[in-house]
Amino acid sequence: MKPLISIIVNCRNGSKYLEKCLISIKSQKLQDWELIFYDNNSTDDSFKIYQKIKNDKFRYYKSTKTETLYKARNLACRASKGKYIAFLDVDDWWDEEYLSSRYEALQNEEYDFFYS
Repeated sequence: MKPLISIIVNCRNGSKYLEKCLISIKSQKLQDWELIFYDNNSTDDSFKIYQKIKNDKFRYYKSTKTETLYKARNLACRASKGKYIAFLDVDDWWDEEYLSSRYEALQNEEYDFFYS
């Protein structure tokens, strides 16, 4: 089993693109991940969309007040269990080989962090 990757999605009224974002996570060829979905006090249909797409790898956290992106991401990171953390913005999505194509770089101990 490969080390777990914690995917952090911070959502503040992101319903326009959320379904595509979440489906792209579920479609990853590399399956050793968890999703930390941080609902940053959304007032739109984000929760309904999350409920429709979720699976057992999805973990939902709801803020009672709107936090800055920086603080929301840090709170989500505290809830993560993975060896690695990947951020995906709610209005973005990944190709199905995104995580698997980066796994080799993640395993290289010469690197302290990786971004694209």
